[in-house]
Amino acid sequence: RPSVSPPSLSRHGSPPVDGHGTIRSRLRVSQTDVSTHSQADVRTPGIIESTLELQQFQQLDESVVHHDDIVDHLDVIDLQVATVSSLANAANSILMRVPPSSFYSRKPVIALFYPSGRQGLVMESAGHAQFDDMHESLDRHVEDVLTGRSKVKRTLQGVWSFLKTPIGIITGIYGFLVVFWGAALVLFLLKWINLHNANTQGFWVEVCSQVVCGLFTITGIGLIPTRALDTYRICKIWHYKHKTTKLRDKAGFPQLFDVDDLPDPVYDPTYVHVLTEREQRDLHHQQVKFHESQTWYRPHGTVTHRAFPINTALWICLFIDGNSAFQVMLSSCMWSMNRFERPAWTTGSLIPASFLCGIISAILIWRGGQRTRRTEKIENTLRTALAKD
Repeated sequence: RPSVSPPSLSRHGSPPVDGHGTIRSRLRVSQTDVSTHSQADVRTPGIIESTLELQQFQQLDESVVHHDDIVDHLDVIDLQVATVSSLANAANSILMRVPPSSFYSRKPVIALFYPSGRQGLVMESAGHAQFDDMHESLDRHVEDVLTGRSKVKRTLQGVWSFLKTPIGIITGIYGFLVVFWGAALVLFLLKWINLHNANTQGFWVEVCSQVVCGLFTITGIGLIPTRALDTYRICKIWHYKHKTTKLRDKAGFPQLFDVDDLPDPVYDPTYVHVLTEREQRDLHHQQVKFHESQTWYRPHGTVTHRAFPINTALWICLFIDGNSAFQVMLSSCMWSMNRFERPAWTTGSLIPASFLCGIISAILIWRGGQRTRRTEKIENTLRTALAKD
């Protein structure tokens, strides 16, 4: 789960404006903070920060580092931020596993564009309110999002912002190669590209098949150790979820409000726990490690997000494992037999099966993220905050 750094604009200075009269700021997506680049040494928290009671910040270089809650709020309401979040999570889970480290940050960086100058627009939130002189960049960005700009435009901005990040560049190149050689394979098989020579036609079918197989092998087989470990961890979490449900039912306790948000004494020592102390420690350990590996996973709910559905998380890992399993079979067939001996159904069925497992897991990651967001609640909270100013 990435977090975001909103656009910068000091109350005590003029914002940078490009040649088109549009303020262009940097927005950082991370897992820990929100960074706003300021032009002045003194900065006053805006409406949104004050409402969220997140006025504690520290100065790092020329940036103001905000609390992670601001990131979560932007992830819920802003499709551009949410799109970068979903794409980064899927890429980290399926294509390349980048562990947290001190020398490399998994924070994608995107640029926000919003109108410059004074804004006066009407928004409905328990009545009508006029907003003038929105000088704080975060406030103005939130206001711009809540007025309902084009969802398609924001989504496309998020895709483009992701493709400009390091992991986005790698993902884009990898995706282009898979689509290019996969499409070429289909065209040669259907003879829409017809070389009018059976041997030459078969040769290029083999070349395309080998390239696609090699591309899938990089991720499908190269990530087997981490994928297997993640499946083990989510299976244990799933086991503790069902055990908690059974033990609470057996003890006559009411069921949890959210069965995917399992009680943890580390965060809530006063809650009645039904697991043993050893099981509770193991559950906490597995959740922390699984969250470090799979950035889309949220073990516990927050003001802005619900806990990620554990059943969906299990299915995601199983489909990712299916991608690896089909790739092992495909590679074995491709590299143990030449093209004259290999049955046509092997490549014809295993390549699509491996590809579809990856696609389905990415869709589940996106869908699970959508289900966790408390969009309506957060939008109403922020509208009310802006209306009171």
